Amino acid sequence: MIRWLGAILILAGSCAWGVSGVFTLRRRSRILAELLRAVAAMRAELVTRLTPVPELISRVAAQSAEPVAGFFRAVEARLPSLGELSLFELWQSALGASPELMLTPQEYAAFCEIPRALGRYDIAEQRAALMTAERELERFARLAEDKRLSDSKTRAFTGVAAGIFVVLMLI
Repeated sequence: MIRWLGAILILAGSCAWGVSGVFTLRRRSRILAELLRAVAAMRAELVTRLTPVPELISRVAAQSAEPVAGFFRAVEARLPSLGELSLFELWQSALGASPELMLTPQEYAAFCEIPRALGRYDIAEQRAALMTAERELERFARLAEDKRLSDSKTRAFTGVAAGIFVVLMLI
């Protein structure tokens, strides 16, 4: 009886491991899509209303879903230090405090290009920088979604297969 209970628990644990991998892929895809929406909202606000950077950050934080909203709130909380530190440094600091965004180094680099232009150049150059970041994030979001679609079944099956293998070895 105890062997069967152990086998069921091992199988359930390995299935949960596989399913958590599927949820991680889905979450990453959704976060990148939300980052893309946030950058598009920034571009729209900046180009149509010429919104100042502090207000821009605040509006995007209010319009975004978590965890992207949390990142922009973290940037907003650091804005009083804007004279002492550059927007780029504040942005990087907020990104460092936001591991829930699950960005790869390439995604991180593309997302960090945004504050290099905000508030520093004329509107056309800021718009161009945001459009470039938007295109990069769109590419990363598409890659993450493709990976989610192709790897979800594999991750789920691997969890189940590993559990069955361990149970067979122990029985």
